[in-house]
Amino acid sequence: MAVCEIWDVRGRLDHPIDYAENPEKTANPKYSRADLQAMGDVMKYATNGDKTEQQFFVTGVNCDPTTARDEMMIAKAQWNDQSEIVCYHGFQSFKAGEVTPEQAHEVGVKLAEKMWGDRFQVIVATHLNTECLHNHFVVNSVSYVDGKHYHDNKKNLRLLRKRSDELCREYSLSVIEHPSGRKKPYALYQAEKNGLPTRDTVARQAVDEAISKSFTLKDFDRQLAEMGYRINFDPNRKYWTIIGKGWERPKRLYKLGEDYTNERITERIRENSYAVKFQSFSKEQPQVRVYRVRGSLKDAKKIGGLRGLYLHYCYKLGILPKKKQQNYARLHYLLKDDLMKMDAITDETRLLCRNHIDTAEQLLSYKGSLESEMQELTEQRKGLYSQSRKSVGEEKEAVKARLSEITERMKTLRKEVRLCEGIEARSDALKEKLTVIRADEKEQQRKELMKHEHRRRSGRANRKDELGGI
Repeated sequence: MAVCEIWDVRGRLDHPIDYAENPEKTANPKYSRADLQAMGDVMKYATNGDKTEQQFFVTGVNCDPTTARDEMMIAKAQWNDQSEIVCYHGFQSFKAGEVTPEQAHEVGVKLAEKMWGDRFQVIVATHLNTECLHNHFVVNSVSYVDGKHYHDNKKNLRLLRKRSDELCREYSLSVIEHPSGRKKPYALYQAEKNGLPTRDTVARQAVDEAISKSFTLKDFDRQLAEMGYRINFDPNRKYWTIIGKGWERPKRLYKLGEDYTNERITERIRENSYAVKFQSFSKEQPQVRVYRVRGSLKDAKKIGGLRGLYLHYCYKLGILPKKKQQNYARLHYLLKDDLMKMDAITDETRLLCRNHIDTAEQLLSYKGSLESEMQELTEQRKGLYSQSRKSVGEEKEAVKARLSEITERMKTLRKEVRLCEGIEARSDALKEKLTVIRADEKEQQRKELMKHEHRRRSGRANRKDELGGI
């Protein structure tokens, strides 16, 4: 079951080539050092050129992989290419456990030869660093034969997938016979994979809860309305749709899964009518625990500012308190928009609490200290690179160890800087959302009080009935 995709790359040609040839992802442990020499001059990737003492699953089509970048640039210069698109980067991913690295690479090379071998220079690299083995293709945007450009259009993408399927059948590998239309957005796929609540999972939770409390479609509609959703049962439409507050357009219910088609929802609601539910007249009252606290809380310092804002928002979002069972379906619609950003909001909250940052000035000061440290480390690293080229033996190893420490520290600093930038961009929006949420909650409480008051007055024993009696 090979999945193929390709996209254009603008900017520097070396970046996609270096990524595709990354030795940490293409390393083959079965080859001896004598077999490794052919790849000794592989292009440096990123800033590290010391990882060339291994054999990689890397093959060049119409070019030598050791000089591919230069050959591609020569072809561009020969045909005076001025396009912003420097190359195309594609991949071919196989089903987990279905192929060996050798088979995957062989299929990838054959696909590149069939697809581009008559006119274009291509690097084929097989990555072994994930459960699903996959090939990367870096295709020069200009043909070395006639100077014409490759075009990444739907026709060529269909041809790429067709030829990939033909090779998979030739090697007795599984093929997706009936592709299911549009693919799921990557952010949504990752969120569901990591167990984060998404718009679809929250909508499913709301529909399930509404169905469990409904005996008719009217009940179902009312229950969903209480959770901020509207249902369209238009008989002139083939599919029922659901739309939540803040959504730009409705979603067809059947796309939530097999249990959410028109027929299945009707069937699930009908099943409730046959269920006999027994309920006690009075619920058992929970045991009330009394704790005696010494001292007074009057002088306790409240957490305010940015820390207080983020902690309060985490509480509303259900991140705090920990291990709390959260019903996402009944969250305010503004909070539902941030469910997929829970990890980022959590990291930003931790940064604020860890460094006791309450004001925008403190945040800017902390960010400035991070950037200053990054600048100092960058200067140190430049000197160490120069020292590494001149040193040998133990001294060289010590310099390399120090470079690794600096690199790791700079990764941490960059992440902290990005979090600071995220807080700067997000904090005002969080304030506005909380203001709207408080206003809506007050309005909801007012409506509930009016409803209870109406019930209380209409249920008085001495109220005159419609016939004038008491």
